[in-house]
Amino acid sequence: MEPATELRFVEQAVRLATANGATGQLPFGAVVVRAGEVIATGVNTTLRDHDPTAHAEVAAVRAACRALGTTALPGAVVVSSCEPCPVCHVVAVAAGVQEIVYAATAEQAAAHGFASPVEVIRIREDLAELRRDHLRHIPTGDDTAPFVRYRASNPGGSDGPAGPRP
Repeated sequence: MEPATELRFVEQAVRLATANGATGQLPFGAVVVRAGEVIATGVNTTLRDHDPTAHAEVAAVRAACRALGTTALPGAVVVSSCEPCPVCHVVAVAAGVQEIVYAATAEQAAAHGFASPVEVIRIREDLAELRRDHLRHIPTGDDTAPFVRYRASNPGGSDGPAGPRP
């Protein structure tokens, strides 16, 4: 994207965040852009929806995928009003987003009472340890039945943006 176009989309994300904050919601907004066109927008609705995943970037990625009828957003850019948290970053990566650009830094958000960079770093470190610390496998004897059934029902079905899952 050209710098002037990029700035226009960043300013749009900031306007979305400002308007959302004025309604009593958390002040975060995001835009998904591809080929210089807005595909979708999103705002943070965590408080309203009592949903810890209802972040602006996640909402924008979900809306973009619905609008395009896909789970993959290659070539898309997520433009955010603020440096994305690990949840938003993971969602963008899972959707195959090319890049995330943002306005406010985590330090700037922290100066206004939002998650501190130290907290964000801790969450990133926790995610890196997730497999070891939070996952436990319990075999059932029919573990692969959902995959077999899906393939039988959808022979040409998608594996999603990241390809086949392990």
